[in-house]
Amino acid sequence: MATRAELITQTQKKVDTYSDFPNSFSTHPVTSELLVLKNEDSIKQAIKNAILTDVGERFFNPYYGSGIRKVLFENFGPFMEEEITRHINLTVNQFEPRANILNVEAIENEDNGVLTINIVFSTINNPTPVLFSIFLRRVR
Repeated sequence: MATRAELITQTQKKVDTYSDFPNSFSTHPVTSELLVLKNEDSIKQAIKNAILTDVGERFFNPYYGSGIRKVLFENFGPFMEEEITRHINLTVNQFEPRANILNVEAIENEDNGVLTINIVFSTINNPTPVLFSIFLRRVR
């Protein structure tokens, strides 16, 4: 039998839900309403935006972003992989408080000039790991 205090103080735990609009501002094909990214998808987009933004590129927030683009044209090796990992960890820890980085891996495909960055993170309200990949291509 439950005590009086347990009956009076029964509360539901509030679960945080993160939401954001996609960068493309795409709409639902039937309702024509703006689509919404939720939870992990919202955090993936925020991480991608932070990584692909150069420092000083955003008006009124000159420290936002990472220096990943300047690293793209360097010779790839173990030191470069460590540099990329450091840039991504610093950027995500500073600008995306909803994510906890578990692992960052940079893989270069020399034939295509593509750098694949695999990021494994968990959200602050869910310990399940989420894999997220970004593909960066050298254009020159």
